[in-house]
Amino acid sequence: MSSAQFPPNRPPSQPEAATRPAKPIKRPKKPDPADYPPLPPMFQLTGNTPIPPASEPLQYRAIGLILGKYIPSSEEFNQGMLLADDGTEIDAVILGRIMSLIKNHLDLEKSHLWVVYPRIRKEDNKLHAQIMGMWDPQLTIEPVDPTDPEPPNAADPAPIIPTLETLGIPDSYFSIRGEVIYQSRETKEIFVKIRQAPKKKTDEERYFKIRLVGDLPQKLVGNFWDFDAIRVDNDLQIHSGQFVATVRAKSPRKGGGKPPDGSGGSSKPFKKSWDASEARESAPRSDVDRPKPAPVKRSLPPKLDLPDPS
Repeated sequence: MSSAQFPPNRPPSQPEAATRPAKPIKRPKKPDPADYPPLPPMFQLTGNTPIPPASEPLQYRAIGLILGKYIPSSEEFNQGMLLADDGTEIDAVILGRIMSLIKNHLDLEKSHLWVVYPRIRKEDNKLHAQIMGMWDPQLTIEPVDPTDPEPPNAADPAPIIPTLETLGIPDSYFSIRGEVIYQSRETKEIFVKIRQAPKKKTDEERYFKIRLVGDLPQKLVGNFWDFDAIRVDNDLQIHSGQFVATVRAKSPRKGGGKPPDGSGGSSKPFKKSWDASEARESAPRSDVDRPKPAPVKRSLPPKLDLPDPS
């Protein structure tokens, strides 16, 4: 047996280079709650406050207080500006149900505590206020009836008029409750989606977004949160907050993280069973109406004569 012949000019085999281990992927560091200062406790809202507590756990709302003067525009009385006592100018509109009260019974030269619905302008994310009411603690005290035969006893203590100081609520307080849809720790922004209840049963639900300024170590997106915010200039800064419920859970993905297709999440192609009736319906009309050919009679092979074994 002849030995194998190799080309004379073939270079000698070299040992394979050792494979280098792949560099580990640097993942962002998870936030440590210990690196963040604890949030202060939530404000205790009661029935005597201009903003009552939530009536149900998943109640969406965005409502707040602004202490200042309302300055109507020269064109329309219901469109103007709120000049807050801290000097901040906030675009504002008056809702129709409070128009007559403001126009005929309030001294606009004085500051009032306005109850507003906050909105965020898309152009610059600045605050916009929809005035829906005005809170005056003295209006909660009923006047004494002079025709009452039994006048009040002078020794009885005078009724306590609630004020924001006694209630422990700042005049720039905002209550924001809704689903967190965006969170950025770089810009310290949080956007909350607020659902508006339809006025009529036939109307569709509407949503709007509220921008909050603050940084929380938790992952907030997809969860319903209750925030206490404080207005600072034209921003709503988070004062405190608490988790309420998860409203949008992440759906599991298969096939290496690829999004599920329309066949129920399986990465395999969907094979539909063959149906003769559907095939007849989808076939051309000429093939359906064509008569079937008659069967052809085949002749049998000739009989072979075998020799007699005897």
